[in-house]
Amino acid sequence: MSQRDTLVHLFAGGCGGTVGAIVTCPLEVVKTRLQSSSITLYVSEVQLNTVNGTSVARMSPPGPLHCLKLILKKEGARSLFRGLGPNLVGVAPSRAIYFAAYSTAKEKLNGVLEPDSTQVHMLSAGMAGFTAITATNPIWLIKTRLQLDAR
Repeated sequence: MSQRDTLVHLFAGGCGGTVGAIVTCPLEVVKTRLQSSSITLYVSEVQLNTVNGTSVARMSPPGPLHCLKLILKKEGARSLFRGLGPNLVGVAPSRAIYFAAYSTAKEKLNGVLEPDSTQVHMLSAGMAGFTAITATNPIWLIKTRLQLDAR
């Protein structure tokens, strides 16, 4: 594989990751909010019953659509893209590193194992994933903290 092929994989991975991050950012925000231990999304929905003393009506945690509606209502549509900046800073290099590492590992492993076998693809994917995650982990921490910040 030539250096040009590696650069093409870097560019393709970066572009694909960027488009994917923009399209899926609102879903990421909802997912992160639902996974967090914060109950701020539905605490305002709790109502007090005063018929025979005071008691709190039990509520189940909100589903994704309920969470989406609350975010839109209380924080506005712009908040669905909270954390997009660090996500874009992270996803383009992450995908680029992944694609380049995958093609490089695959080329090396094809010389050691049966070329283009299942083992070559699995080991290449594992090595590429490990490399990309390790290199970009601090960026994902920042992104998650920004998504949890309900202003």
